[in-house]
Amino acid sequence: MDRRVLLQGMGAAMMMSATSHLEAQGAEAKTGVVYELRVYHANEGKLDALLARFRNHTIEIFKRHGMKSVAYWTPTDEPQKSKTLIYILEHPSREAATANWKSFRADPEWVKVSTASEVNGKLVEKVDSTFMALTDFSAAV
Repeated sequence: MDRRVLLQGMGAAMMMSATSHLEAQGAEAKTGVVYELRVYHANEGKLDALLARFRNHTIEIFKRHGMKSVAYWTPTDEPQKSKTLIYILEHPSREAATANWKSFRADPEWVKVSTASEVNGKLVEKVDSTFMALTDFSAAV
């Protein structure tokens, strides 16, 4: 095969691939998917109980309410190490996120679990929440 023809064919194939990728990203952007970064600042001595509540109950309740867990982290350095939980949720849209949280907070199992886990005091001092969208150069999550 002629080298020129081969290179021209490769160029066309690469353009088609890039176009397909951009179309897929555009379709994803139109769906309105949002990611929610949440940072929990636990009260002194309460991080282990908070982690246990997530591990044993919260994540399953999230699933029932359309809240997809992406990942959970704890910092490796003090002072955050002993009092911080960081995680990301995926929601179909910002509107869905609002509805998801409303239904989650009203869930009878969540109310029971939350109340029981805080008989000796609140686990969380403060929660920071930031909604995010993937950039066009980000790998899909």
